[in-house]
Amino acid sequence: MQPKVSADEIIRFEEFELALKSGELRKNGDIVRLQPQPFKVLVFLASHPGQTITRQELQQAVWEGETFVDFEHGLNFCIKQIRNALGDNAQSPRLIETLPRRGYRFIAQVERLNGSPMIESALALGAAEPRSEKTPGDAPAQTIKSPAGLMVLIGVIVAASLIAGYFMWRSPKPGPSRTKVMIAVLPFENLSGDPEQDYFSDGMTEEMIARLGRLQPQTLGVIARTSAMTYKGANKDVGRIGRELGVGFVVEGSVRREQERVRITAQLIQVSDQTHLWSESFDRSTGDALTVQRQVADQISKALAIELFGDKRGDAEDSTSAEAVDAYLRGRYLWNKGDRESVTRSVEYFKQAIERDANYAAAFAGLADSYRVLGMNYVMLPAEAYPKAKEAALRATELDPNNADALVSLGTIKFRYEWKWEEAEQAFRRALEINPSFGMAHHDYAWFLVAMQRFDEGIEHMKLAQRFDPLSPLANSDVGWVYLMARRYDEAIEQINRTLELEPAFGSALACLERAYTLSGRPREALETLLKETGETETSARDGDAEQAIRLLYRKRLDRKLEATKKQRSPSYSLAATCAAAGQRDQAFAWLERAFNERDPMLVAARTDPAFDPLRDDTRFAALIRRIGFAK
Repeated sequence: MQPKVSADEIIRFEEFELALKSGELRKNGDIVRLQPQPFKVLVFLASHPGQTITRQELQQAVWEGETFVDFEHGLNFCIKQIRNALGDNAQSPRLIETLPRRGYRFIAQVERLNGSPMIESALALGAAEPRSEKTPGDAPAQTIKSPAGLMVLIGVIVAASLIAGYFMWRSPKPGPSRTKVMIAVLPFENLSGDPEQDYFSDGMTEEMIARLGRLQPQTLGVIARTSAMTYKGANKDVGRIGRELGVGFVVEGSVRREQERVRITAQLIQVSDQTHLWSESFDRSTGDALTVQRQVADQISKALAIELFGDKRGDAEDSTSAEAVDAYLRGRYLWNKGDRESVTRSVEYFKQAIERDANYAAAFAGLADSYRVLGMNYVMLPAEAYPKAKEAALRATELDPNNADALVSLGTIKFRYEWKWEEAEQAFRRALEINPSFGMAHHDYAWFLVAMQRFDEGIEHMKLAQRFDPLSPLANSDVGWVYLMARRYDEAIEQINRTLELEPAFGSALACLERAYTLSGRPREALETLLKETGETETSARDGDAEQAIRLLYRKRLDRKLEATKKQRSPSYSLAATCAAAGQRDQAFAWLERAFNERDPMLVAARTDPAFDPLRDDTRFAALIRRIGFAK
């Protein structure tokens, strides 16, 4: 396969141009340094947009068939140099996609300038796939009486509106934009000198992410909180952060609270040249929040003359009660920690927010989130937690029909607890209509699609969740799990190995890797992974038959889990899966029956979960699947 290009041709994609005659890569007219061999590789890939190019084809075309010992290293070096030059990201590619065990694919739109313009798009060819809970420290118990908490929402509205206005202003009006602009909101710095005020600056960050995600959802993609917060306190330059997250713009800022005043600053930076495109500071007394809100609204309209709030979408969640906002921010701060104790404590703060403002939609949505997480992890029994989650989510959507958080909770409740498939999908799809950048919505919808055996769609949405949260170990690990559910074991292994580069000891990733090795017939690798996951140090486990050793390790794990249930509730579905892996067939069915009676939220995965493949020839399993509500 030879590149069909002429020496005088220019190949253009995004802001880049490849000038073939001069051998130059240019970005917005400026030369970007790229060595000759990586340049040749880039030309070949860009000359075949949307097509899978094997490593052998690259060797034949670029190295002209010559054979040398370190070809693999040489090609890997070239791809790395190309990605560095283009600011591309292997994990969340926008230009060059790695296809495990196959090669590479150029996935951007390409324009050839040689007298006969031609546009080729990977998406038009139907070849490219789309590119796509939580934890911080303790919140202080004392409630702050001043209305400064409300300033978070006011500052966010202003900053998010001006930033979205900038993107509206800079975008060419005629015709659709080629690609979605990607932006990251970096953690707002707490300059108050009081670590207990971190919840306040973190709340500013999270609210900014949420608002930007809603403001221009068709043209503006926003990186999720989990990935953004990894840069809290990190001493990295904007260019490096942009490359790691695959974004073109970042927002950074700070919050300083002193006595009765609050100062919020924010700035928008272009990653490519680190130009400050916009900045603003808001220095106000916290005592007259409503006046400040009117001043800010006036400033928005006069400064940029934009019409972002013509439909008032999203405003319904705001509260005029400073104490309600403060309690809500503390609840979200704890919920983001993700551990049992913190999520349990978050319930009380969300309830406090509702007591102070009975029409605060965001607080009801937060309460729904907390209850469903508590039910998912058996801190509360699902039958106790999920009805409470539903009540809170329904109230949130009554107050604000466009609250995407509440809609995701409703979708999850309909899917995992009520087993109402059509209603669940409607809720997920509505949430994504409101905010296409909402990573959690893509994530939870992906699991619904997998349960429905719509694997390709599930993989697509899980990759979008990963795209909007590229540094989240959970988002990365769950891409591997979705591949596993689809029985695409080699791709699961490839993905999980990348995840373990982010977080080498991440339990979910190690569990997925062990399963993928086992199911793909690689018991020795599976055993080594299981030993690492369980922390077992017995060297005798490595001797003899690997499959037998795995079963013995699972029996030990089962014994520990059963002992633990005497002190603390444990999800029945998880115990059933462990029984199946340990070869305890009847015990597995007993725990599956218990999971059914308890409405274990994970039970909806049983139809597709390879963990239960050893049970599928039993009529009891088929009967269970029908009772859950699956036709077959």
